[in-house]
Amino acid sequence: MNLITLQTIDSTNRYLKDLIRTERSLPNYLTVFTPQQTAGVGQYGAKWQSEPYMNLTFSTLFIPSNLTVDRAFLLNMLVPITVLKTLKSYQDTADIHIKWPNDILVANKKVGGILIENVLQGQQLLKSVIGIGLNVNQTNFEGLPKASSLKVLWNKEIEVEQLLKAIVLNLEKELSTLSTTSFEAIYPIYKENLYRIEKVSTFRLPNGTLFMGIIKGVTSYGELVVETESSTQQFSVKEVELLY
Repeated sequence: MNLITLQTIDSTNRYLKDLIRTERSLPNYLTVFTPQQTAGVGQYGAKWQSEPYMNLTFSTLFIPSNLTVDRAFLLNMLVPITVLKTLKSYQDTADIHIKWPNDILVANKKVGGILIENVLQGQQLLKSVIGIGLNVNQTNFEGLPKASSLKVLWNKEIEVEQLLKAIVLNLEKELSTLSTTSFEAIYPIYKENLYRIEKVSTFRLPNGTLFMGIIKGVTSYGELVVETESSTQQFSVKEVELLY
């Protein structure tokens, strides 16, 4: 495992992206880990708050052998599936789900998020920076009623760096199949673990409008498929928010 450990950094994703820009040759699955991230970034640039030395914040470089842009969502499915599988190895009865597009929920509480940033050349995906943040041993979530941690929910402390190694090793195993796998092969597993699948849920549009609908699944491009009383619609990550 190629690991860079930094005692503190603003964002492991930013650090790894800077390395990509300045270094010609980097090993696949190079991982940057810090116990103290000061300006972690989530979807749409939202800040990821993490108590120092309590949680897992890291970024892993993935260099696919042959992945075109139209198949990029395979990566966005495989990464959270891998995180779920790893967490279930710690607590096999855990109620763990993927909340579209990039959150990890345990017992309906947000314990983590994933941010994948890609480097493209034409229609080819050359490199991906996979950023993962998990609330592991933090216990104070004042002002964040929907957030929690593995320690709070499972009533046990988890060794952060051991969890890091387990996730990265599983990523290496799962992502090695990416060039030969298909949407049809991965999607049933992703759909099975999708939060609120086939349940009436509340959604919010960018203009603040709320509406009710049922999640039917996602498309091969990662769009959320929602059935309402009048129609079935597809939404990209910037077009709708699933509330919970």
